[in-house]
Amino acid sequence: YARYLRGWCEARGLTRTEGKVREVRLDPGSGDVAALVLENGEVITGDLFIDCSGFRGLIIGGALNGPFEDWTRWLPCDRALAVPTERSEDFSPYTRSTALEAGWQWRIPLQHRTGNGYVYSSSFISDDEATTRLLGNLDGAPLADPKPIRFRSGRRTASWTKNCIAVGLASGFLEPLESTSIYLTQIAVLTLLDLLPRRTVDPVLAEEFNRIVDNEYDRVRDFLILHYHANTREDSELWRHCREMDIPDSLREKIELFTHRGQIPQYRNGLFSPPSWVSVFVGQGMVPTGYHPMADTTALEVVVAEMEAIRRRVSDRVDAMPTHADFVRDYCQGEPPLKATGAIA
Repeated sequence: YARYLRGWCEARGLTRTEGKVREVRLDPGSGDVAALVLENGEVITGDLFIDCSGFRGLIIGGALNGPFEDWTRWLPCDRALAVPTERSEDFSPYTRSTALEAGWQWRIPLQHRTGNGYVYSSSFISDDEATTRLLGNLDGAPLADPKPIRFRSGRRTASWTKNCIAVGLASGFLEPLESTSIYLTQIAVLTLLDLLPRRTVDPVLAEEFNRIVDNEYDRVRDFLILHYHANTREDSELWRHCREMDIPDSLREKIELFTHRGQIPQYRNGLFSPPSWVSVFVGQGMVPTGYHPMADTTALEVVVAEMEAIRRRVSDRVDAMPTHADFVRDYCQGEPPLKATGAIA
């Protein structure tokens, strides 16, 4: 896909320069980014720079020293181990996330393998202990050594700073429980297209960009924190810490609104719609004590009958469809599964 986009852009006049950035030069007067100097000595000047350098934040966090708002106090998981295994017989059409003592484990069935990983907090378990825990939970032979990943949940306080716009991991990262990085990147790209400046950077546009992007990050953050905070586990320190920790005011307001009235704040934009919020609230045992008065205009028996009719219609449609495994086999089958090549160290 990346190669396709590159070719599409180059065919329309985009000039592509490949190299490693050695230096970021700032304008001594304005503090804007003036140029990038590559290792081969080439100097690239520009009016607007988009920082897509990942966790490093080479321009936004390096040259411009843009502050980073650390959310580890709310999202304590800061490391992950990823390991592929042979594909199992359970070719489910969904990702399974399982809570463990110091975090959670993912299992993603694919055609040729199964993706597995353990997202955990280094404050509550060591790397060696996490590796042992993950390898002991696999349901297939490992195809490689576990790959360690370190991260920090949070975002830049201003993704658009001076004439630099941070996009993707350079802008921020939220732990992968809901896999939101692609969405947040896409939102930043679409917002930039909508607010693209003409010749010079307009502070008003930058402020609006940051407002939109910040809101997106903050709403995703609250949704993730809810998974951890609204738990009833008593088997480990991590989960007790998350249940007792202070939470953002914005999430506290959402919890109060739902528990009192069963309502979710309405937003024009946002990744997680009200049904997603309700699923987590109710799934974690949070049941509202009140409800909207209009609900009394319909008899409970009528509501139950309608829901049962919906359930039957959905069930009938599903029963007539091929299974996930059959559909993949018939329409988009990939290469044969890999085989394990050796023991894990």
